[in-house]
Amino acid sequence: MDKTDLDITRGRIFELYEFLSAKADADDYVSMMDIKNCLKGRMGLGDIDRRTISRDLFLLNSITKLSVEYDNKARAYRVSTREKLSAPELSIVINAALSARFDSEQETRTLADKLYSLAGYAKMPSGAHQVKSRIKLGEGADTLDKLDALQKAIDQNLKVLFDYRKYTLNKRFEVVRTDCRVSPYKILWQNDSLYLVGNYLGNDFSHYRLERICNLRVTKETRKPIGDIIGIGKFFDEAEYLRRAVGLSQGDVTRVFIRFQNSCIGEVLDNLGKDVYIRDNGDGRFTLNDNVALNKKFTRWILGFGPCAEVIKPDSLRNEVADALKSAGDIYKRAT
Repeated sequence: MDKTDLDITRGRIFELYEFLSAKADADDYVSMMDIKNCLKGRMGLGDIDRRTISRDLFLLNSITKLSVEYDNKARAYRVSTREKLSAPELSIVINAALSARFDSEQETRTLADKLYSLAGYAKMPSGAHQVKSRIKLGEGADTLDKLDALQKAIDQNLKVLFDYRKYTLNKRFEVVRTDCRVSPYKILWQNDSLYLVGNYLGNDFSHYRLERICNLRVTKETRKPIGDIIGIGKFFDEAEYLRRAVGLSQGDVTRVFIRFQNSCIGEVLDNLGKDVYIRDNGDGRFTLNDNVALNKKFTRWILGFGPCAEVIKPDSLRNEVADALKSAGDIYKRAT
C-alpha cells in the first residue's frame, strides 16, 4: 500500500466512522448505496467496490465501539454504538489496524486483544467488537494528551519542544536531551508502540517513542517543510521508513555475548527490550548476554555500531561481522 493509497484508506475509514456514528445515535439502518453516496459526497470518490466497503465495515465492527450488522430482511446494515471513541483513540486504533496489514478475522481479533492489553485490561469482555473507552499506551497516563498536542502542531504547521528520556544502565528512564526543537510530520504505530516522526537537526528524519517524550510544548515557530527532506512533490513512504528505522526482524534465537560502549545502551534496549541481561564492565563498556534472533538485519545492526560494539560469542556471528568489516575495508582500499 503506497502513501497515496494509505491516505485514501485512512480518510475513507474516518469518514465512514463519522457517518455511521451519526446513524448509530438514531439506531438507524444504512444501505450499501447510502455508504457509497456518503463517501462520494464527503471525499469525491467514485464508485467503490463493495468488497472494499465490506472490509472497512468489518474493521470498524471489530475494533471500534460501532456495531454494524447486516439485516437480510431489511437488506441494509443496522448500526448501533456502545460508546464513541475520541479522535486520538480512533487514531490509535486505525493506525494500529492499517500498520498491521492483517487480512483475516483471527488477525483482527488478535489485534483487538493487544489493544485491550495495552489499555491495561487483563481480558477483553465481549469478543473483538469493542475497544476500551480510554486507551493508554506507554508507561505514563498522558499519551492521549501528547497525541492531541502533536496533532495540533502538525495541523497548524508548528514546531514542538520537548525533553526526551532513554534507558540508562540501571534500566530506568532518565532525561538525556532537553529542549528538543522538532518539526513534527507523522505519528506512526510500530511494534506495539507509537512514534513521532519529525526533523530535529540537518536534513534527515528522526523518530521518538511517545512514552519517552516529556514536558511537551507547542511553539509558535513554523516547522521545516517536509519537502526540504524528501524533495518537493515526493511522498513520505511510512512503511519503508519504519522497516529501515525501527525494530529488528525475526530469526533463529541464539545466545550472544556482545561488548558495547556505554553510549550504546539506549539503542540496545530500544531494539532488544529492557528485559535483556546486561553487565556493567566498569570500564565505560557493558556486555550483552542474552538470547536474540539472529539474522542478516541483526548483523547489519551490529555493524552499524562500528568500533563501539565487539561480538564475543557465538563464533559464527563474530566471524560474520569480521568478514563483513574486512570486505568493507577491501572495498575502501580499492576505491583509493
